[in-house]
Amino acid sequence: MKRLLTFLAALAVLAAVPAVSLADTTHTVRKGDTLGKIARAHRVSVAKIQAANGLEGTRLSVGTKLVLPGGKAQSKRRKARSGKNRRVNVRKATPAEEPRVGAHLSHADPQGSTLHTGTWTPPTESELAELARGPAKTAGGTLPEVAAHPAAATDPNATDASKGDESIKRRLLRVARGMLAVPYRFGGTTLWGLDCSGFVQKAFAFLDLGLPRTAREQFREGVTVTKAELSAGDLVFFRTRAKYASHVGIYLGDNRFIHASAHDRKVTIDHLDEPYYRKHYLGAKRLLAEGNQTEN
Repeated sequence: MKRLLTFLAALAVLAAVPAVSLADTTHTVRKGDTLGKIARAHRVSVAKIQAANGLEGTRLSVGTKLVLPGGKAQSKRRKARSGKNRRVNVRKATPAEEPRVGAHLSHADPQGSTLHTGTWTPPTESELAELARGPAKTAGGTLPEVAAHPAAATDPNATDASKGDESIKRRLLRVARGMLAVPYRFGGTTLWGLDCSGFVQKAFAFLDLGLPRTAREQFREGVTVTKAELSAGDLVFFRTRAKYASHVGIYLGDNRFIHASAHDRKVTIDHLDEPYYRKHYLGAKRLLAEGNQTEN
């Protein structure tokens, strides 16, 4: 009788514990984690994570163990960081992340979706200067841009490149995307390592446009635009470790921006609607006007 009562009590305790199926996995929250990043890494929606863990908001505490219903035990990107010939960015890049041009792409697959870091070299100054001048040429004529950003289709400044009348904004975005995967380095100003403002300054320099060195100084340039008025080529600023502008990126359109990320340790693309960037967003400045002109 005593054994039966013990068994029934154990069943009652198990019934009170949320069920975790064999298809589920768990994730222990680390510093810098957000629900959005965890959801993307494990291919699970934010809503499912919230429902499975009884979360009402997006705030996470370091050390919390989250149940990820149907998630992958470990993202491919993080698995790839072990081993000598590891791969990063193994998923196929979205249109906004292409083209990744430069010497470092000579080791990518035909889709441009994998990158072997063991033989990585940065894009050269001459390659980026070529991007700033216009689309690549072959014996057959002008090549169309690889997976051009969706915003370019509706950008009134994105004119037909084959006619030699290409928008300065479009050329800026092509140069910026050409620097994807360049390592992050605090205070860096070369293609072997850039910080956020160094990346922006470098991209503009290839179009013969000078910018101050720091994000704080760059925030004083151009014309202020609201978030609703953002256009490709605008600079977006964030208040991260100070009360003033301490982080900057280049807006791509479709709520995305490209920047040198200290968290990801490289030039990468993120969303303005991610909780971290939404919380720290400071404002935007427009330095490039209509056509091939710059704002005074």
